[in-house]
Amino acid sequence: MKGIYSMKLKVFAVAMLIGSSSHVLAADAVLGDVVVVENAHDWSGLYAGVLLGYGAGDTTARGNPGFDGSAPNDTANLDPDGFVGGAVAGYNWQRNQWVFGIEGEIGYLGAEDDVFEPDGDDFFANTDYGLYGSLTGRVGIAFDRTLFALRGGVIVSEIDYGYGDTDGDLPDPSASIFGSDTRAGYTLGASIEHAFAGDWIGRLDYSYSDFGSHTETDLDGDDYDISDNLHMIRIGISRKF
Repeated sequence: MKGIYSMKLKVFAVAMLIGSSSHVLAADAVLGDVVVVENAHDWSGLYAGVLLGYGAGDTTARGNPGFDGSAPNDTANLDPDGFVGGAVAGYNWQRNQWVFGIEGEIGYLGAEDDVFEPDGDDFFANTDYGLYGSLTGRVGIAFDRTLFALRGGVIVSEIDYGYGDTDGDLPDPSASIFGSDTRAGYTLGASIEHAFAGDWIGRLDYSYSDFGSHTETDLDGDDYDISDNLHMIRIGISRKF
């Protein structure tokens, strides 16, 4: 079921990108060679606010040999999900319709998942995100008070994990790994923003973050190749200063 949520977020992201592209193409068709459009709203300047929403992702641990051959195909698949939220701040520069900027975030990722199978498959697995921070560059096109933007950059997050075999109703100490790492990766996103009366800006935002993979070894000498990624859909409010 959680995998369905992740797929919905992916579909939503594609829809946002198609929507942004269609507006740009429509503008080109009307303007022809004229690319300068006078905007009543000025997007340039400093802004700060909050982003709140939902995250869902995929975490995979592959045993090598690991799990003593007990996990399904020696692979544990998790679908961490949960509340995500943080503070955001940035600065925009505007040239005609085009808006360029830099943006930073800091907050908390509440996505987590776990499985414990002492019988049958005889394995356990868990992953739990925590504090995060990101820094991205942005480029967008403005239609007066509405802005369509894309961004990309780096993200860092705390990720707790545990994988291995079970010994009765407990993890097997020699055939298990536990850790808490600060993982770095890349993040890509898209947003639709609208400036309301005054200096307040509403936002609908999607992002995808990939934290890559890393290998951990248990006391028995078995390796586990672990990979993590996370999709987020959020709404936000910010104020331009």
